[in-house]
Amino acid sequence: MKFLDSRYKKISVAVSVLAALAWTLSSCASSKQEPETAQANVAAESRPQALPPQPLTPVTVFEMKFISADKQVRVVNKPTLAALDFAAYFNNPIRLAGKEEKPENYTGKMASAKLTEYPFPMLDSIQDYEPAAIEGRQPLAWEPLTKILYAQTGNDSLGGVLNAVEAVKWDEPDVFRAFQTVSRMWGVPLSDGSVEWWVEVMPAHWTGRSAFYGKLKLTSRGETAEILNYYLTGEMNIDDAMNWARTLSSYWYPTLNTDLEPHTAGAPWEGDANRPFAVMRGNPMGTPMWIAFEVPAFCLSDEALRAKRTADSLAEAGEVVPVNRTLDTNSAFRLETLASLEGSCPENAATKKFRDALAEKLKKLPKEQNAWADGDMLWFRRNANYLLADKITKQDSLHNPLPRLLELKKYLDSLNVQLLVVPVPVKEEIYGERLVEGTAADLCVNPAGREFTREMLAAGLDVLDLYPALMAAKSGDEPPHYSYQRYDTHWALPGMLAAMELLASRVTQYSWYAESGAQPGSLNLQETQTLREGDLVAHLPDAEKSKYPADTLPVMKVFKGTEAYKGGKNSPILLMGDSFTGVFESVDQKSGGPGSLLAYATGLDVQVLTSWGGGPGVYHRMMKMKKDMQSKRLVIYMMTARDFWQSPMEWDGL
Repeated sequence: MKFLDSRYKKISVAVSVLAALAWTLSSCASSKQEPETAQANVAAESRPQALPPQPLTPVTVFEMKFISADKQVRVVNKPTLAALDFAAYFNNPIRLAGKEEKPENYTGKMASAKLTEYPFPMLDSIQDYEPAAIEGRQPLAWEPLTKILYAQTGNDSLGGVLNAVEAVKWDEPDVFRAFQTVSRMWGVPLSDGSVEWWVEVMPAHWTGRSAFYGKLKLTSRGETAEILNYYLTGEMNIDDAMNWARTLSSYWYPTLNTDLEPHTAGAPWEGDANRPFAVMRGNPMGTPMWIAFEVPAFCLSDEALRAKRTADSLAEAGEVVPVNRTLDTNSAFRLETLASLEGSCPENAATKKFRDALAEKLKKLPKEQNAWADGDMLWFRRNANYLLADKITKQDSLHNPLPRLLELKKYLDSLNVQLLVVPVPVKEEIYGERLVEGTAADLCVNPAGREFTREMLAAGLDVLDLYPALMAAKSGDEPPHYSYQRYDTHWALPGMLAAMELLASRVTQYSWYAESGAQPGSLNLQETQTLREGDLVAHLPDAEKSKYPADTLPVMKVFKGTEAYKGGKNSPILLMGDSFTGVFESVDQKSGGPGSLLAYATGLDVQVLTSWGGGPGVYHRMMKMKKDMQSKRLVIYMMTARDFWQSPMEWDGL
């Protein structure tokens, strides 16, 4: 079923804006952007004057409510993007976890040196107290704002300077952890239309230094002032805010192991007094913690909550249409796949050479560094560790996936629902020749992972093996565009299309497909593009981050009539899993991920259930969907294969 050509060179790209910002920011950017300029010494009387603070922007951005040592609620009265970003980034314990301990190789070589003895060359007017210039102005989180400015103007000068502040190592370059962070930033619009920037720099606790302030030796021009104004004043509705929370959770997931907890927006959480619209769970260091975000305008009254629950209950009772299901017990596809794996990835001198070289690369990395650059790609330590795995089924009971997957199959079999497991190979497995110089492009570098796929099939699981299709897809690469994103752990459009081609073909082979009411051709497909910051950039040393700006990626978007496609509760297919099910589907341009593309190709609706915190936990959410499961014929379990080895999220029983 050749529903899409998976070669990148045949994809023509239409112009679009970053979907996450389309709610207001796209209207304020034009095609021109004057360059950022370093400040020159000019006579005081000729300097542009600071404009008064925007009266509608509060200086106190959010109120903190401590529920317990591991739970907080952050209340934002005015739900602007600037306020929500600041509430998420400022002193967030999820982001700070593990950073308070002194690095092992820190010597304190310049601990007693004064700032004047080791100046920050990118800062001016350094002082120990809060400057008068920022009085009455709303503080900002610099990371999300610089991403927006880059998306709208194509200029990343501000982000580069701020990264440079955080990269200062006080003559100890071998210490990976940041000596200081830019904890708050203020934009001060000037009378000539430009913006100057002030920052609060917060040294790490283990340095023994106090916070200080400074003005960047950089002035932003062009549309920056207008974009900043929209960022500070444009208010979100509840749908915008939920999209913000989903996007944030997805981008933080590789670094901080974040996910959104199942929660009704505006309903009580941890006590009746707290009614957040979103609850984020993070587990970066093995101990979970929760940050909830509340906006008074989004809180539901007791009466509204009762009405919503009644409406939801009626909808749940009335929407789902049970179907008569018959399992396809034909084993031909499974046995054919099993036979193709026999002897396909032997351990030999070439794989040993690859493993030894990769292990040496990891050994040279600082212990806290989880990504590195090699060639024109970024690589992920956890993915590399998966390629060095021992026998996967020999792990302890909390990390061995096979018993849990068989348990899930048994449960779904009892409902006459088909299970198809779809492990997604890691980028490092597909591009071994780029990861380790001298590796043959066709070498199978992951014998342990391929053996586990064989073991799943031999145990009776229906498994879709994407590895051959993704290895073949890379032959169509046209650098800098590849089957996987250069700076990210996820696939790009060519790789995703190759995988969806195979998946759609498998779905149409099930014996029940002919009687499923499939309507191929009922959906429309459009080519577009999206701007996506690679999720691996945050793992790099601070001094390197600015080298890897967001990528403009060609993508697809599926429509049902004039509306973006989204499968509902009556969908006969449930696609569940980790971020591979959500990227391009519920974030980025949306409605262009695996679920929407599969619906387009097969003519069957697809409901998507994404756990940003990792694939092993998603089936617990499925177990709560008992009503929805009455309409399901097939559950597709798609997740990164790296979670088969030493997953930080344990494989608990059903």
